[in-house]
Amino acid sequence: MRVTTLLKRLLALGRERVLAVDLIDDGGQEVLVVDLARPARRRMACSGCGGRVRAAYDRRIVSWRHLDLARTRCVLRCEIRRVECPGCGVRNEQVPWARAGSRFTRSFEDTCVFLARAAPKSVVAELQRIDWGSVGRMIERVVDEHVATRGHDGLDGLVRIGMDEVAYRKGHRYLMCVVCHDTGRIVWAREGRTQAVAAAFFDELGPERCERIRAVSVDLHGGWEATITGYCENAAICADPFHVIQLAGRALDTLRRAEWQRLREEDPGQARWLKGTRFLLRRRADSLSTRQRGVLEELAETNREVYLGWLLTDQLKAVYAATDHEEATALLDEWILAAATSELEPFIGVAITLERHAEAVVNAVILGVNNARLEAMNSTVRLISHRARGFRNLSSLLALITLTCGRVPVHLPT
Repeated sequence: MRVTTLLKRLLALGRERVLAVDLIDDGGQEVLVVDLARPARRRMACSGCGGRVRAAYDRRIVSWRHLDLARTRCVLRCEIRRVECPGCGVRNEQVPWARAGSRFTRSFEDTCVFLARAAPKSVVAELQRIDWGSVGRMIERVVDEHVATRGHDGLDGLVRIGMDEVAYRKGHRYLMCVVCHDTGRIVWAREGRTQAVAAAFFDELGPERCERIRAVSVDLHGGWEATITGYCENAAICADPFHVIQLAGRALDTLRRAEWQRLREEDPGQARWLKGTRFLLRRRADSLSTRQRGVLEELAETNREVYLGWLLTDQLKAVYAATDHEEATALLDEWILAAATSELEPFIGVAITLERHAEAVVNAVILGVNNARLEAMNSTVRLISHRARGFRNLSSLLALITLTCGRVPVHLPT
């Protein structure tokens, strides 16, 4: 088998031919240069828009970096035509092995982008022997191509969504992320966490698709309820259960710390014992061992207020075991009344908050919608930012978030 035939098969070329193969020296490093020839009779297309163009403007020789071959840098070189597109102007013709505006082959870019999902761009750049900034531009090209070829904006078919903010750098810089509960992917992300940013999402969604939204899960601190209600009249707002239980947990911690501070002067030994119950107080009643139940019985005798706070926290968790709307509403109303009349100031504040968001809490119980998936993706977003030691360009961060959490398909050349 001739070398040119072998390389044609290894490169998975179509009608293109391998004219010559040469090994040259480039700054002390050997580079394998493969010269290609495109068929004379071919359909010419603009690399910018993909539209067909009949006349050529001129010709030029262009090189593309390909995957290494036997640890040797490989470069494809081919004479291509420049075409005069009515919409894009003078551009290179479209070639099947590379994306528009790129000096890397598709196989090379897809490999780098696949690695960038799990490794810092600096590691990918060192492994592939390219510039650090080139990795970011590859990611943006892959994401832009996916957005352009899917034929829609990615917001079709949304029925149940979750909204949350995530800090991506110091100085209270936030991104607002929207996830589809049915597909498990982030469908929209923008800088900021205000009502105006939430309104921008629903404006992009449009009135018809807003009417199809049936459930929106949020935490209790976003302040987006009025915006959601204004745009999505048919949607049920669901308060994320984790944040609801977290309110009671923080109230219990506040109560326990206050009692510990009081006992430090009156009874240091009892203060140390109370401090040791911190993690026990976070457990549910049905998961306690015999020894742990004994500790709680002793707590009921020695510190009635902290014990009552634990009972209220455990009873709030029991609200989420309700099977229908009436039961959930009744259990929540009973809990709010018990907390409001408990004379425990931290829990009175929680009762006021939950009374204001009672409908959203009940919706989450009945529909079983929460922001757990979105919180997990927020951890991924933070990891992406921390792994890169931050991003100067927000568009690069959004592209990597879309690639990783938006489930953009990347096909490896294998």
